[in-house]
Amino acid sequence: MLWHTYRVLSRKNAPAQRPHGPSLSRLGRHLRYDTLTTMQLQPTQSEILLTEDPRRLPSFADVFHGERPVEIEIGCGKGKFLIARALEEIDINFLGIDVVWKWMKFGVARSKKRELSNIRFIKADARELIRFGLASESVSVFHIYFPDPWPKRRHRKRRLITGEFMALLHSRLVPNGLIELATDYEDYYLQMKRAVVQSGVNWSRVDESANHRLFDGMRKTNYELKYESAGRTLHYVELEKQNGESP
Repeated sequence: MLWHTYRVLSRKNAPAQRPHGPSLSRLGRHLRYDTLTTMQLQPTQSEILLTEDPRRLPSFADVFHGERPVEIEIGCGKGKFLIARALEEIDINFLGIDVVWKWMKFGVARSKKRELSNIRFIKADARELIRFGLASESVSVFHIYFPDPWPKRRHRKRRLITGEFMALLHSRLVPNGLIELATDYEDYYLQMKRAVVQSGVNWSRVDESANHRLFDGMRKTNYELKYESAGRTLHYVELEKQNGESP
């Protein structure tokens, strides 16, 4: 059977953490693939939730039982945006990635309730999964909406969007593939713009907007709706990979 039973560590057997918490490279590894307390999942749920080692993720054809375009949301939370997309775009497959099971479990349950066959979730560190688990030119769209801004200066090195990460995403995009970014934090928006340049990629197109969603304006994330109602300025960036460009 392709998917293993979803297991989580009991407190007694949890790996020891460093005094100042887990390093960035260890984020998303609180889930182990080799054992202990079993969560009860229905058969459909066990397919929706991927429990493979993210560094050895099967091909998308195996994950979704067929070849279709794939969109990935990094930091999917409860999956509001991704599930809405999956309900409307039945000819596209969707993968949600997050390190927090507390929120992602709602997306798994809602997808099961709606009997969606074109959506999957995985608890993982996005950097690790994308670098080691995804094939080159395999993703049509990356959605990254309102990632943690890490506002304190000493924490900014933890931010997800960097030139190196943008180059990595570019290598996994199909020709004409898209990266969709959004933040309500001005300083992070400026860093995103710098990261586009620092990636060293000759993008086909880079569009920016304030308070105007560039991709699928009919569907929004929970944070997006919250910040919008609070009157915050929402910054959007959309990047397109050139047609036929090698990764």
